[in-house]
Amino acid sequence: MRIGIIVDSCCDLPRQFLDEHEIVVLPISLRIGGAVIQDRRDPDETHRFYATHVDRRSEDFAESFPYSPAQIEQVFLDKMVIDYDYVFVLTITSERSPIYDHAMQASRTVLTKYKDPRREIGKPGRFGLCVLSSRNLFTGQAVLAAEAVRLIRLGGTPSEIGTRLRQLVDHIHTYLVPADLFHIYKRAAKKGDSSINWGTYKLGQMLDMKPILHCNRDVTRSIAKVRGFEAGVQRLFANAARQVRAGLESPHVCISYGGDPATVPGLPGYADLAAAVQEKGAEILISMMSNTAAVNVGTGAVSLAFAAGSHTFH
Repeated sequence: MRIGIIVDSCCDLPRQFLDEHEIVVLPISLRIGGAVIQDRRDPDETHRFYATHVDRRSEDFAESFPYSPAQIEQVFLDKMVIDYDYVFVLTITSERSPIYDHAMQASRTVLTKYKDPRREIGKPGRFGLCVLSSRNLFTGQAVLAAEAVRLIRLGGTPSEIGTRLRQLVDHIHTYLVPADLFHIYKRAAKKGDSSINWGTYKLGQMLDMKPILHCNRDVTRSIAKVRGFEAGVQRLFANAARQVRAGLESPHVCISYGGDPATVPGLPGYADLAAAVQEKGAEILISMMSNTAAVNVGTGAVSLAFAAGSHTFH
C-alpha cells in the first residue's frame, strides 16, 4: 500500500524535505496590492517575496485565499487517487482558515469518484483518505507532517498512523516571536487571532516589547513579553532546548524564519538548542516561513514547534 501526504502551503517544511518525501502542497493564493501570486512553497519565489518587500504596512493591502473544495477535489482525481492508495491531508487549524472545511467537502466527493480514474490505469483496490486539522500553525503543521513521514517509513498502516497523528495533535506546541507587531494586530486578527490587543501593540511600538506567542489546540495567546526581538528568540530557543532534554513525543523540532533561513543558526540560543537535539538523537528542520504566514505575521518572524506530552514555558 502506498500512502501519501498533502499539506497546505502554510506548513513550514524545507522544500528539500517536501520533495524527498513526495509531500504534495496545496497552494494558497495571495492578493498583494493589485497583484495575485501563488504561495507554492517554492524557495526562489519565497526568497523574492521577502527580498523585494512587496507587502506594505496597510491593513487591507494583502490577504490570502485557499484552494476551493472543487480545486482540492481536482488535485485528488488528477494525481492522488492514481499515485496512492491512502492519503493523509494535514491542514492549518480550522480556526484560522477554511482549508480544513474545504478539504472535508472535497473528500466526500472524491470517495464517490475515485474508481473510474483508478480503473483507467488498471489500478485495483480501494482508495482511502483522512483529513486532519493540525489544530496549529506553520511549524506546528510541520511537526505533524514530519511525524507522518516517519510513521509511513516505519511501515505503519493507515489506521495506526491516523491514530497516532490524532493523539499527537493535542501535544504540539508552536511558538512565534514577531519582528513587527503590525501584521498580527491588524491582519491576523481578521482570521480570529486575539493574541495581541491594542495595549500590547502600543507597548511594543513604544518600548520594543515583543510578545512570545503560543499556539496549542487551536488557541493562540501571548505567554510572555520581552524587550527586543533577539531576547525573545533566545528565550524561545532556551525553552525548546529544555524541552528537548526533558523529552519529545516526536523526534523533530521545526523552525521557520521570515527571511533567509541561513540566518537561523546565528540567532542567540540556537547553538544550545542544536546541541540538545543532537544529544537526544532528534532532528531540526529549518525552513523559510511561507509567504502566507508573512502576510499575516510580518517578515522577520521566527516560529518554532515541537510535540511534548508534558510542557510548561519558562
